Amino acid sequence: MTEEITEKPQILVVDDSKVIRRAAIKMFGNDYQVHEAVDGLDGWQQLQRNDAISVVFTDMSMPEMDGMELLANIRSSDDERLAALPVIMITGVGDTEDAKRMVFDAGATDFISKPFESIDLLSRAKSYARLNRKVVELEKKSGHDKLTGLFSVASFEEQGEKALSFALRHKLEISAVYLEIENFQDIYLAHGKSVAQQIIVAVGKRLKEVMRTEDVAARLGVAKYAALLPLTSEANARIVINRIRESINKLVFNTGREKIRVSLAAGYTTPNINEELDFTEMMEQADTALQKALKLSNGERIASYFEQEEAAKQEPVFTDDDLRTAFQHILDGAYYQIPDPVLQTLAERLTPFLDYVTNRSDTGRTGTDNS
Repeated sequence: MTEEITEKPQILVVDDSKVIRRAAIKMFGNDYQVHEAVDGLDGWQQLQRNDAISVVFTDMSMPEMDGMELLANIRSSDDERLAALPVIMITGVGDTEDAKRMVFDAGATDFISKPFESIDLLSRAKSYARLNRKVVELEKKSGHDKLTGLFSVASFEEQGEKALSFALRHKLEISAVYLEIENFQDIYLAHGKSVAQQIIVAVGKRLKEVMRTEDVAARLGVAKYAALLPLTSEANARIVINRIRESINKLVFNTGREKIRVSLAAGYTTPNINEELDFTEMMEQADTALQKALKLSNGERIASYFEQEEAAKQEPVFTDDDLRTAFQHILDGAYYQIPDPVLQTLAERLTPFLDYVTNRSDTGRTGTDNS
């Protein structure tokens, strides 16, 4: 999951009624950044993508996935921050006291009944957003991720800033990597929490096994990891990533019905070392590369932040003078003197002309045959 950085508390309103969503957004005014979801499934997917949402308001009755199912997904999440997220259930006029009691028993933080007033929404949003912020701050003080034993987000940032500072001071290479388990959401939905958690733990364990002593590895989200590789060039970073992916690819998970394998998508960067570089910028480069890797349709999903830029720099550019020289070689019968890259460009330039000559010749023969 990625985190959207904003000073305003972020709230998710999940309701299949557009009228209700619009009313809630209007009531929250300009003090909150409000995200909308049309049903529980949409809401769950948004929560997976956005770590910054601090409170969820959800209706009970919705298509695809109702509020109770969404609440169950949140409370059973392997992401401790997500599992502790305040969830306010929106109950209908006809909902009984038993239904409301069921809401609390299922783990809802609070409930609000329709029709609601702005003061009801605002008081709950303010209270629970503040509470969630304190919980997140306490979690960040923990040095390691409880599930995998890897560094926590806060520790990773602390270690990363130190490693980058050392690299800048001594003009040493350093690489940053983002890794994500491919199609993890599909695995979770198909095989459940137990298998999903088994995969998260196993991937974290393998990361620790293949990392060097000086490397720093962390779990940043549900199925997202990061690694910092000091004294590592871009070429060597790719070697490390391939070693990690090969190790993960050997893992086999038995679901009881079938055996499944997982793979990692990876994005990395080996930035130019200069005094203006900061840790956040370097990790943003790695994340950009990861998003590029996740979009690759063929082959291994590995991408470098500088890949496209370097490819553009290395792409040969030929001038008209180069092509004129090539034509002169053709006239002189010295074809072998034309460099291969220029030869390919020349052939591409000549293709339309040769097609035209062929068509003219065919037309001429047709006219002769008909006469």
